[in-house]
Amino acid sequence: MSNWTDKLFIERSDLFLKLMNQRWLHTDELINGITAVLRRYGISSGILLDLCCGNGRVSIHMAKKGFRAVGLDFSKTFLDDARRRADEHGVSKTVTFLEGDVRKLKEALRSSSESFDVVINAWTSVGFFSVKDDFNVFKQARELSRQGAILIIAETMHTEFLSAKFTPTSYTEINDIMMLKNRKYDPTTSKMNESWIFYEKSGENLKFIDRVEIELHVYSPSELTCLLRNAGWEPLAFYGSFSTLQPMSPLTSLNIVARAR
Repeated sequence: MSNWTDKLFIERSDLFLKLMNQRWLHTDELINGITAVLRRYGISSGILLDLCCGNGRVSIHMAKKGFRAVGLDFSKTFLDDARRRADEHGVSKTVTFLEGDVRKLKEALRSSSESFDVVINAWTSVGFFSVKDDFNVFKQARELSRQGAILIIAETMHTEFLSAKFTPTSYTEINDIMMLKNRKYDPTTSKMNESWIFYEKSGENLKFIDRVEIELHVYSPSELTCLLRNAGWEPLAFYGSFSTLQPMSPLTSLNIVARAR
């Protein structure tokens, strides 16, 4: 079934890749925080699963910290770039990138007999499909992980933030590209609809490139906590940022640490 993810991550992967590349600039801070948290739970190495890995920023940085990583995404463009970057960073032997649908996680990883020590889902990579789909993703991830494994959900939007700081319009400039976002949020359904409009900058002029319409289910902390518990994960801690390890608040992103039961 077609979904907006096909348009943004496959048909216009060239545009989203520019956005992902911007995230690399701050990944060291994120990974330093994640590894510090993992050490609190006795994990300083092991096998890691990176859900919706994009072009590999989390997998590659964690491999540089001594982990063996498996990254899964359904965009060939992102995975090709991830493999190139893994080679550039000297971790191609300890990172494996697989193409597949995260909703069919066990099928996508059927060639792997690994039992994961860490599972990471970063940058609002939940809510793309249905709540049932998200539950099944985390349930499959639990079944693929050892007891006591740690799940990290990082840099995720949540309903309290939208209620406190909702902005209907914003824009981002990346080199010769400008992206305008128009948003509508319905707190009664937790649905956010966004229109991402891409333009090419030429001097003082903007040339239209494309438009992508997005519908995202935004979780509240309590809703996502309940979903994880039902999927076999027990939430242990909530942070506003892994970079600073500050407590979560309505003005921060949602970052969850959970343990496999």
